[in-house]
Amino acid sequence: MRRRRTEVWELYNFTADAHPIHIHEVFFEIVNRQRIDKKTGVPIQTPVRPGPTENGRKDTIIAYPGEVTRIRMTFGLGGQYVWHCHIVEHEDNE
Repeated sequence: MRRRRTEVWELYNFTADAHPIHIHEVFFEIVNRQRIDKKTGVPIQTPVRPGPTENGRKDTIIAYPGEVTRIRMTFGLGGQYVWHCHIVEHEDNE
């Protein structure tokens, strides 16, 4: 029997660029976004819920600069799941 497991991941973007992040084999939903101190990673503002175009299940989201993006997903199978930035130059650099 498969054991389903739900997780919330936090994607911190310390760069000056927005990154389209894709996770293979699972759909997810955006929980919220929150501004962070780019030196420490500590959240500095109130979390913001996703906008109307970001509601629903996704396989790719934008991680905006200077923010932590929280996403929730449920895994049906154990194992490792590949994730990467969809900017071609970044895909090979994790």
